[in-house]
Amino acid sequence: MVTVDEFSRLVSGIYAAAVSPEDWQAAIRDIHRALGGTGGSLLVGDPRGMSFQNSTLPAAVLESYVAEGYYRLDYVLAAIEQGPVGVVRTGPEVVVANRDPDFYVGWMRPNELEDGLFVRLSDGPRSSHLLVLSPTSPFGTPERVKLMSGLVEHLRQALRTQGRLEALSDRAVETAGALESVRHGVVVLARDGLVVNYNSAAERIFRTRDGLMTRSGRLAGNAAHFDRELSLAIDNALTGTHSTIRTGSSLTCPRPSGKRPYVIHVSPSHRRNADEPLRRPMALALIIDPEDEPEPDHRLLQRLYHLTRAEADIAIRVLHGAGLKEISEQLSISLPTVRTHLQHIFDKTDTHRQAELVRLLLALSP
Repeated sequence: MVTVDEFSRLVSGIYAAAVSPEDWQAAIRDIHRALGGTGGSLLVGDPRGMSFQNSTLPAAVLESYVAEGYYRLDYVLAAIEQGPVGVVRTGPEVVVANRDPDFYVGWMRPNELEDGLFVRLSDGPRSSHLLVLSPTSPFGTPERVKLMSGLVEHLRQALRTQGRLEALSDRAVETAGALESVRHGVVVLARDGLVVNYNSAAERIFRTRDGLMTRSGRLAGNAAHFDRELSLAIDNALTGTHSTIRTGSSLTCPRPSGKRPYVIHVSPSHRRNADEPLRRPMALALIIDPEDEPEPDHRLLQRLYHLTRAEADIAIRVLHGAGLKEISEQLSISLPTVRTHLQHIFDKTDTHRQAELVRLLLALSP
Protein backbone atom coordinates (compact mmCIF):
# COMPACT_ATOMS: atom_id res chain seq x y z
CA MET A 1 0.00 0.00 0.00
CA VAL A 2 2.84 2.40 0.81
CA THR A 3 6.51 2.45 -0.12
CA VAL A 4 9.35 2.28 2.37
CA ASP A 5 9.97 6.00 1.89
CA GLU A 6 6.30 6.79 2.56
CA PHE A 7 6.30 4.61 5.68
CA SER A 8 9.47 6.36 6.92
CA ARG A 9 7.79 9.72 6.40
CA LEU A 10 4.81 8.61 8.49
CA VAL A 11 7.09 7.45 11.30
CA SER A 12 9.11 10.66 11.14
CA GLY A 13 5.90 12.70 11.46
CA ILE A 14 4.84 10.68 14.50
CA TYR A 15 8.09 11.34 16.36
CA ALA A 16 8.06 15.00 15.34
CA ALA A 17 4.66 15.26 17.01
CA ALA A 18 6.07 13.77 20.22
CA VAL A 19 8.48 16.71 20.46
CA SER A 20 6.03 19.31 19.14
CA PRO A 21 2.46 18.23 20.06
CA GLU A 22 1.02 20.87 17.73
CA ASP A 23 2.21 18.60 14.88
CA TRP A 24 -0.06 15.70 15.87
CA GLN A 25 -2.87 16.83 13.61
CA ALA A 26 -0.57 16.76 10.58
CA ALA A 27 0.72 13.32 11.58
CA ILE A 28 -2.82 11.97 11.96
CA ARG A 29 -3.81 13.45 8.60
CA ASP A 30 -0.85 11.73 6.90
CA ILE A 31 -1.83 8.41 8.48
CA HIS A 32 -5.50 8.52 7.51
CA ARG A 33 -4.61 9.56 3.96
CA ALA A 34 -2.06 6.75 3.65
CA LEU A 35 -4.76 4.31 4.78
CA GLY A 36 -7.38 5.79 2.46
CA GLY A 37 -9.61 7.01 5.28
CA THR A 38 -11.61 10.22 5.37
CA GLY A 39 -10.57 11.28 8.85
CA GLY A 40 -8.62 10.31 11.93
CA SER A 41 -8.51 11.14 15.62
CA LEU A 42 -6.08 10.71 18.47
CA LEU A 43 -8.12 10.57 21.66
CA VAL A 44 -6.44 11.14 25.01
CA GLY A 45 -8.07 10.48 28.34
CA ASP A 46 -7.87 12.41 31.60
CA PRO A 47 -9.85 12.28 34.87
CA ARG A 48 -12.73 14.08 33.11
CA GLY A 49 -12.95 11.56 30.27
CA MET A 50 -11.77 11.19 26.69
CA SER A 51 -11.25 14.17 24.40
CA PHE A 52 -10.55 14.62 20.69
CA GLN A 53 -7.31 16.53 21.27
CA ASN A 54 -6.06 15.96 17.75
CA SER A 55 -8.52 15.19 14.98
CA THR A 56 -8.85 15.68 11.25
CA LEU A 57 -12.62 15.27 11.36
CA PRO A 58 -14.61 18.39 10.38
CA ALA A 59 -15.20 20.80 13.25
CA ALA A 60 -18.99 20.56 12.80
CA VAL A 61 -18.83 16.78 13.27
CA LEU A 62 -16.90 17.13 16.54
CA GLU A 63 -19.20 19.90 17.75
CA SER A 64 -22.33 17.80 17.21
CA TYR A 65 -20.67 14.89 19.05
CA VAL A 66 -20.51 17.04 22.18
CA ALA A 67 -23.37 19.52 21.77
CA GLU A 68 -25.98 16.92 20.87
CA GLY A 69 -24.85 14.48 23.56
CA TYR A 70 -23.68 11.70 21.26
CA TYR A 71 -20.61 11.19 23.44
CA ARG A 72 -22.94 9.57 25.97
CA LEU A 73 -24.00 6.96 23.38
CA ASP A 74 -20.55 6.24 21.93
CA TYR A 75 -20.45 2.46 22.13
CA VAL A 76 -17.53 2.38 19.68
CA LEU A 77 -15.24 4.25 22.06
CA ALA A 78 -16.47 2.09 24.95
CA ALA A 79 -15.53 -1.05 23.00
CA ILE A 80 -12.06 0.33 22.19
CA GLU A 81 -11.43 1.19 25.84
CA GLN A 82 -12.26 -2.37 26.84
CA GLY A 83 -10.08 -3.95 24.17
CA PRO A 84 -6.43 -5.05 24.31
CA VAL A 85 -3.63 -2.49 24.06
CA GLY A 86 -1.74 -2.38 20.76
CA VAL A 87 -4.13 -4.54 18.76
CA VAL A 88 -5.70 -3.08 15.61
CA ARG A 89 -9.42 -3.79 15.40
CA THR A 90 -11.73 -3.46 12.39
CA GLY A 91 -15.22 -2.08 11.87
CA PRO A 92 -17.01 -5.45 12.05
CA GLU A 93 -15.36 -6.04 15.43
CA VAL A 94 -16.09 -2.61 16.90
CA VAL A 95 -18.81 -0.82 14.92
CA VAL A 96 -21.12 -3.68 13.98
CA ALA A 97 -20.92 -5.63 17.22
CA ASN A 98 -23.34 -4.35 19.89
CA ARG A 99 -24.43 -1.56 17.56
CA ASP A 100 -26.33 1.27 19.24
CA PRO A 101 -28.90 2.42 16.64
CA ASP A 102 -29.24 5.95 18.07
CA PHE A 103 -25.51 6.61 17.88
CA TYR A 104 -24.97 4.82 14.58
CA VAL A 105 -27.99 6.24 12.75
CA GLY A 106 -27.91 9.64 14.43
CA TRP A 107 -24.19 10.48 14.24
CA MET A 108 -22.01 7.92 12.47
CA ARG A 109 -23.96 7.35 9.27
CA PRO A 110 -24.88 11.01 8.59
CA ASN A 111 -21.21 11.94 8.97
CA GLU A 112 -20.03 9.02 6.79
CA LEU A 113 -18.10 7.36 9.63
CA GLU A 114 -19.51 3.88 9.25
CA ASP A 115 -16.27 1.89 9.19
CA GLY A 116 -12.64 2.21 10.17
CA LEU A 117 -9.63 0.88 12.04
CA PHE A 118 -9.28 1.30 15.79
CA VAL A 119 -6.45 0.72 18.26
CA ARG A 120 -6.02 1.28 21.96
CA LEU A 121 -2.52 2.72 22.31
CA SER A 122 -2.24 2.90 26.10
CA ASP A 123 -4.25 2.40 29.25
CA GLY A 124 -4.30 4.02 32.66
CA PRO A 125 -5.51 7.51 33.68
CA ARG A 126 -4.16 9.01 30.42
CA SER A 127 -5.25 6.25 28.05
CA SER A 128 -5.01 7.02 24.35
CA HIS A 129 -6.65 5.63 21.21
CA LEU A 130 -6.23 6.12 17.47
CA LEU A 131 -9.23 6.01 15.14
CA VAL A 132 -9.07 6.10 11.33
CA LEU A 133 -12.58 6.37 9.91
CA SER A 134 -14.16 5.85 6.52
CA PRO A 135 -17.58 5.44 4.89
CA THR A 136 -16.15 2.58 2.77
CA SER A 137 -17.02 -0.93 3.86
CA PRO A 138 -15.23 -3.22 4.26
CA PHE A 139 -12.39 -0.83 5.21
CA GLY A 140 -10.26 -3.16 7.34
CA THR A 141 -8.45 -5.00 4.52
CA PRO A 142 -5.34 -7.06 5.40
CA GLU A 143 -3.09 -4.43 3.78
CA ARG A 144 -4.58 -1.59 5.84
CA VAL A 145 -4.46 -3.60 9.06
CA LYS A 146 -0.80 -4.46 8.38
CA LEU A 147 0.13 -0.80 7.81
CA MET A 148 -1.76 0.38 10.89
CA SER A 149 -0.15 -2.39 12.97
CA GLY A 150 3.30 -1.32 11.75
CA LEU A 151 2.68 2.19 13.07
CA VAL A 152 1.29 1.17 16.45
CA GLU A 153 4.58 0.72 18.33
CA HIS A 154 5.91 3.99 16.92
CA LEU A 155 2.75 5.77 18.08
CA ARG A 156 3.03 4.24 21.55
CA GLN A 157 6.71 5.19 21.85
CA ALA A 158 5.97 8.72 20.65
CA LEU A 159 3.25 9.15 23.28
CA ARG A 160 5.60 7.86 26.01
CA THR A 161 8.27 10.29 24.84
CA GLN A 162 5.78 13.15 24.84
CA GLY A 163 4.77 12.25 28.40
CA ARG A 164 8.38 12.31 29.58
CA LEU A 165 9.03 15.63 27.88
CA GLU A 166 5.92 17.12 29.50
CA ALA A 167 7.08 15.84 32.90
CA LEU A 168 10.50 17.42 32.36
CA SER A 169 8.86 20.67 31.32
CA ASP A 170 6.68 20.66 34.44
CA ARG A 171 9.73 19.98 36.59
CA ALA A 172 11.58 22.87 34.95
CA VAL A 173 8.68 25.20 35.71
CA GLU A 174 8.63 24.02 39.33
CA THR A 175 12.40 24.53 39.58
CA ALA A 176 12.13 28.03 38.17
CA GLY A 177 9.41 28.84 40.70
CA ALA A 178 11.55 27.51 43.55
CA LEU A 179 14.53 29.61 42.42
CA GLU A 180 12.36 32.74 42.31
CA SER A 181 11.28 32.17 45.93
CA VAL A 182 14.87 32.83 47.07
CA ARG A 183 15.75 36.48 47.62
CA HIS A 184 19.46 35.98 46.87
CA GLY A 185 20.92 35.17 43.48
CA VAL A 186 20.87 31.45 42.66
CA VAL A 187 22.71 29.90 39.71
CA VAL A 188 22.41 26.26 38.64
CA LEU A 189 25.64 24.95 37.08
CA ALA A 190 26.40 21.83 35.05
CA ARG A 191 29.55 20.21 33.65
CA ASP A 192 32.38 22.61 32.76
CA GLY A 193 30.63 25.31 34.80
CA LEU A 194 27.95 25.92 32.20
CA VAL A 195 25.01 27.95 33.52
CA VAL A 196 21.82 25.89 33.28
CA ASN A 197 19.42 28.26 35.03
CA TYR A 198 19.35 31.27 37.32
CA ASN A 199 16.74 33.38 39.08
CA SER A 200 15.85 37.02 38.54
CA ALA A 201 17.99 38.13 41.51
CA ALA A 202 21.07 36.64 39.83
CA GLU A 203 20.03 38.22 36.53
CA ARG A 204 19.97 41.66 38.17
CA ILE A 205 23.46 41.05 39.55
CA PHE A 206 24.80 39.99 36.15
CA ARG A 207 23.21 43.00 34.47
CA THR A 208 25.21 45.45 36.61
CA ARG A 209 28.49 43.70 35.64
CA ASP A 210 29.80 44.81 39.02
CA GLY A 211 32.29 41.97 39.50
CA LEU A 212 30.17 39.02 38.39
CA MET A 213 28.72 38.00 35.02
CA THR A 214 28.17 35.17 32.57
CA ARG A 215 30.86 34.75 29.94
CA SER A 216 30.53 32.18 27.13
CA GLY A 217 27.70 30.56 29.04
CA ARG A 218 29.72 30.24 32.26
CA LEU A 219 29.70 32.03 35.60
CA ALA A 220 32.72 34.33 35.70
CA GLY A 221 34.24 37.26 37.56
CA ASN A 222 35.88 40.50 36.42
CA ALA A 223 39.04 40.10 38.46
CA ALA A 224 41.43 37.43 37.14
CA HIS A 225 42.43 36.07 40.56
CA PHE A 226 38.79 35.78 41.65
CA ASP A 227 37.84 34.15 38.36
CA ARG A 228 40.44 31.42 39.00
CA GLU A 229 39.13 30.89 42.55
CA LEU A 230 35.55 30.70 41.29
CA SER A 231 36.44 28.20 38.55
CA LEU A 232 38.21 25.99 41.08
CA ALA A 233 35.25 26.15 43.49
CA ILE A 234 32.81 25.21 40.74
CA ASP A 235 35.05 22.38 39.54
CA ASN A 236 35.33 20.97 43.08
CA ALA A 237 31.54 21.11 43.46
CA LEU A 238 30.95 19.38 40.12
CA THR A 239 33.73 16.80 39.81
CA GLY A 240 35.45 16.75 43.20
CA THR A 241 39.00 17.19 44.41
CA HIS A 242 41.81 14.67 43.86
CA SER A 243 39.96 12.33 46.25
CA THR A 244 36.90 12.58 43.93
CA ILE A 245 34.81 13.98 46.79
CA ARG A 246 32.59 16.82 45.63
CA THR A 247 32.99 19.73 48.03
CA GLY A 248 31.46 23.12 48.61
CA SER A 249 33.29 26.36 49.28
CA SER A 250 32.68 30.03 49.98
CA LEU A 251 34.45 33.06 48.58
CA THR A 252 34.07 36.81 48.17
CA CYS A 253 33.82 38.60 44.84
CA PRO A 254 35.41 42.09 44.66
CA ARG A 255 33.27 44.78 43.00
CA PRO A 256 34.69 47.56 40.80
CA SER A 257 32.03 49.91 42.17
CA GLY A 258 33.67 49.80 45.61
CA LYS A 259 30.57 48.31 47.23
CA ARG A 260 30.96 45.51 49.72
CA PRO A 261 32.00 42.26 47.96
CA TYR A 262 29.46 39.63 47.02
CA VAL A 263 29.56 36.53 49.18
CA ILE A 264 29.31 33.39 47.04
CA HIS A 265 28.62 29.89 48.34
CA VAL A 266 29.23 27.12 45.78
CA SER A 267 27.94 23.67 46.72
CA PRO A 268 27.24 20.32 45.03
CA SER A 269 23.62 19.61 44.15
CA HIS A 270 22.89 16.08 45.35
CA ARG A 271 20.23 13.79 43.93
CA ARG A 272 17.03 13.46 45.92
CA ASN A 273 17.16 9.65 45.89
CA ALA A 274 20.47 8.09 46.88
CA ASP A 275 19.61 4.97 44.86
CA GLU A 276 19.04 7.01 41.71
CA PRO A 277 22.10 7.22 39.44
CA LEU A 278 23.59 10.69 39.06
CA ARG A 279 23.60 11.15 35.29
CA ARG A 280 24.87 14.72 35.30
CA PRO A 281 26.57 16.35 38.31
CA MET A 282 25.12 19.75 39.13
CA ALA A 283 26.18 22.56 41.44
CA LEU A 284 24.48 25.58 42.97
CA ALA A 285 25.99 29.02 43.44
CA LEU A 286 24.28 31.25 46.00
CA ILE A 287 25.18 34.93 45.54
CA ILE A 288 24.58 37.20 48.53
CA ASP A 289 24.76 40.96 48.14
CA PRO A 290 25.57 42.57 51.51
CA GLU A 291 24.26 45.86 50.12
CA ASP A 292 20.81 44.32 49.75
CA GLU A 293 19.45 44.86 53.23
CA PRO A 294 16.50 42.58 54.06
CA GLU A 295 13.43 44.09 55.56
CA PRO A 296 10.44 42.19 56.96
CA ASP A 297 7.01 43.41 56.00
CA HIS A 298 4.98 45.45 58.50
CA ARG A 299 2.11 43.00 58.15
CA LEU A 300 4.39 40.06 58.93
CA LEU A 301 5.50 41.65 62.21
CA GLN A 302 1.92 42.49 63.11
CA ARG A 303 0.78 38.96 62.37
CA LEU A 304 3.64 37.10 64.09
CA TYR A 305 4.11 39.23 67.18
CA HIS A 306 0.83 41.17 67.35
CA LEU A 307 2.62 44.49 67.02
CA THR A 308 0.61 47.59 66.32
CA ARG A 309 1.31 49.45 63.08
CA ALA A 310 3.28 52.08 65.03
CA GLU A 311 5.32 49.40 66.83
CA ALA A 312 6.08 47.61 63.55
CA ASP A 313 7.20 50.90 62.00
CA ILE A 314 9.56 51.60 64.89
CA ALA A 315 10.94 48.04 64.81
CA ILE A 316 11.85 48.37 61.13
CA ARG A 317 13.51 51.76 61.72
CA VAL A 318 15.59 50.17 64.50
CA LEU A 319 16.59 47.49 61.99
CA HIS A 320 17.84 50.24 59.66
CA GLY A 321 20.06 51.60 62.45
CA ALA A 322 18.03 54.67 63.40
CA GLY A 323 18.48 55.95 66.98
CA LEU A 324 15.53 56.67 69.25
CA LYS A 325 15.88 60.44 68.88
CA GLU A 326 16.01 60.10 65.09
CA ILE A 327 12.90 57.90 65.15
CA SER A 328 11.16 60.48 67.35
CA GLU A 329 11.89 63.21 64.80
CA GLN A 330 10.97 61.05 61.78
CA LEU A 331 7.60 60.05 63.23
CA SER A 332 6.91 63.38 65.00
CA ILE A 333 6.28 61.72 68.35
CA SER A 334 7.91 62.33 71.71
CA LEU A 335 11.01 60.46 72.81
CA PRO A 336 9.20 58.92 75.84
CA THR A 337 6.53 57.58 73.48
CA VAL A 338 9.20 55.97 71.30
CA ARG A 339 10.74 54.34 74.40
CA THR A 340 7.32 53.06 75.48
CA HIS A 341 6.68 51.57 72.03
CA LEU A 342 10.13 49.98 72.00
CA GLN A 343 9.53 48.35 75.40
CA HIS A 344 6.26 46.91 74.09
CA ILE A 345 8.18 45.55 71.09
CA PHE A 346 10.75 43.90 73.38
CA ASP A 347 7.96 42.34 75.46
CA LYS A 348 6.06 40.98 72.45
CA THR A 349 9.15 39.62 70.63
CA ASP A 350 10.83 38.27 73.80
CA THR A 351 13.94 40.37 73.20
CA HIS A 352 15.71 42.67 75.66
CA ARG A 353 18.10 44.82 73.64
CA GLN A 354 18.08 46.47 70.25
CA ALA A 355 20.84 44.13 69.02
CA GLU A 356 18.66 41.09 69.83
CA LEU A 357 15.71 42.68 68.07
CA VAL A 358 17.80 43.36 64.95
CA ARG A 359 19.02 39.73 64.84
CA LEU A 360 15.46 38.52 65.11
CA LEU A 361 14.21 40.80 62.33
CA LEU A 362 17.07 39.78 60.04
CA ALA A 363 16.20 36.11 60.56
CA LEU A 364 12.60 36.80 59.47
CA SER A 365 13.57 38.12 56.06
CA PRO A 366 13.17 35.56 53.25
